[in-house]
Amino acid sequence: MADPEYTVAISNYNMAGTLEASLTSVLEQVDDRFEVLVVDDGSDDGSEALLERLAESYDRLRLELNAGNDNLGEARNHSFREAKGDYVLSAVDTDDQFTDVITQFVTLYHEVEAGVEDEFLLLAGGLYMAPKSLVVETPYRSLGYGEDRDFYRRLLAKDALISISHVPFRFSIGYDRSVREQFEVGLETIVVQFQSGLHFWPYMRWALKELRNDGGQLESHRALAHLLLAPVAYLRSRSGPRYDAPEAFTDLGVYKQALRDAHMTLEGIEEKYDVTVDRDALGPRGCALFDIDTVDSIID
Repeated sequence: MADPEYTVAISNYNMAGTLEASLTSVLEQVDDRFEVLVVDDGSDDGSEALLERLAESYDRLRLELNAGNDNLGEARNHSFREAKGDYVLSAVDTDDQFTDVITQFVTLYHEVEAGVEDEFLLLAGGLYMAPKSLVVETPYRSLGYGEDRDFYRRLLAKDALISISHVPFRFSIGYDRSVREQFEVGLETIVVQFQSGLHFWPYMRWALKELRNDGGQLESHRALAHLLLAPVAYLRSRSGPRYDAPEAFTDLGVYKQALRDAHMTLEGIEEKYDVTVDRDALGPRGCALFDIDTVDSIID
């Protein structure tokens, strides 16, 4: 197989129950321009045997087993460094199943790229694409839940993130968490927010604004949970690794507004970047997914 143009970079750890359905939903829609790279960090649930069996059936599947990463951010970075493609598609998780979207998304990226001078990442919910050079130079930090938020903040600070409204194409097929597990994940996510450089009092102001329904993003019970958990999370964050956030985005509310500003319809992207996307090149499926009239909500 010649060197691919594109790497679909996927991380896995102990997701054997959904791994095959998730991976085949990707593998069945890519052609010879692609490789699908799976980084597995020592799964002990049968994932490795399943991956090796799939690799016998799919020439485009490449495996990095026992990769030794401590968290998803490190695993993503590992996949970026090892990618053979000039472009990387990621945020593809093995508890999700994907409808036909990848080739259309690649076409869309290159159509937009024609009007954007600098490198950028194009985000569409559970899928993003960027030049390998960009994601290697702006890697994930070694964080737990919420590592994507820190990643997006630093890309926004470089004017290197565009987010597009779209019809859903990703469907969860795993992680039926208990109420306790949801609580633990929620707390850990806020801890990571503070570890990645967010300031405490702006966070509290944002949560209070959402509780009063002035922000318009969260339901009141979720806003209240943020308000109550933030002090505990902040104290916990003091004992872990800490990073600096871009100066403009130490305030969570400012970051969320910047992300909403970067989230547009296809027509909005065309207007902002003075580019015309060829709908014929995008095709009927691509237009149905990405050429929609309204800006959907983005909650990060």
